[in-house]
Amino acid sequence: MLSQARVLAEPIKGKAINLRVTPVAIEFDLFCAPAADTGLFKEAFKALGDLVTCKRLDLPPVVSELQETVNEARRFFNDHRFWEVHEVLEGLWLKRSGMEKQLLQGLILMAAALVHAQKDEIPVMWTMIAEALKRLEDQPPEYHGWNIAKLRDHFARVLKTKKLEIPTV
Repeated sequence: MLSQARVLAEPIKGKAINLRVTPVAIEFDLFCAPAADTGLFKEAFKALGDLVTCKRLDLPPVVSELQETVNEARRFFNDHRFWEVHEVLEGLWLKRSGMEKQLLQGLILMAAALVHAQKDEIPVMWTMIAEALKRLEDQPPEYHGWNIAKLRDHFARVLKTKKLEIPTV
């Protein structure tokens, strides 16, 4: 799939890398010139299937209302779109401080760990899950509808058993 994306991107001066597979989508990163017409890429990639998301990552993150941001991150998590979880929460993380910032960093690290799982980079995944759990220690059990205690307990068991299972959040 990544080879196909690369073949489609090359004639319009793009570069596709970092393939990730989720239950609902095939994701990859596309690098192109800032002035590139994203419509050309959207048209070219129709050959791969329906477009789910296309967003520029070279622009500053947009921070929307807190609850809306957390809900969107949870939806992406449940769809196994962990790179998107990372991207959505990062804008919020940049604006927070203290324990809340640490909690958000824990969620971002957990999502990043699961991106590594999607890329079959398992040793890195275990290290990042451990780092995420450190940041989720001593956090409130709930964060705007996200059950942090359940997530923390689940991934502590995953780390102990070395058997990856992804919960619904």
